[in-house]
Amino acid sequence: MRETERMKKIILLIILSFTINAIAQDGSDIKYVDINEIDDSYIGKLVHLDFYNRSFGAFNLDKKDLNDTINIQLENKNIEFKEHRVDNGFNNWFSKQYIESIKFIDGYKIRISMCKIKEIKSDSIKVILFMEYRDNSGKLNSEKPNRIEYDFPKKILTEILVRN
Repeated sequence: MRETERMKKIILLIILSFTINAIAQDGSDIKYVDINEIDDSYIGKLVHLDFYNRSFGAFNLDKKDLNDTINIQLENKNIEFKEHRVDNGFNNWFSKQYIESIKFIDGYKIRISMCKIKEIKSDSIKVILFMEYRDNSGKLNSEKPNRIEYDFPKKILTEILVRN
């Protein structure tokens, strides 16, 4: 009889652990909007721009790198940036997304932590880039200018990630 009660407890424990996992909630504070659906109602919104190919990783079964690179002209230099996306369909947090320079520029990696939409034209989007300059240990340099306006042609954008 004792063995039967023990088995019942083990089975109950297994069922409870699966139930708890099944009702656990994922989280997201990002809304994904196709570039063709952007209108003036998005002016003033904080966003991330998704370049060239959709980088949302929820359906990336072959674990391919979905993060694109983009060249941006800053400080009279053509700088190559790479998308850093942590949006996998389970936990998608706006603050975890950014683009960052591939190389160090004057001793710093330049990170664009987000953008604010300033103007939407038929063929481009003007944004304010929020930039961070980090040295090789990751320390933030707050003396450098951290906001500039920039125009991106819509043809290189696939969608925007809007903070909810």
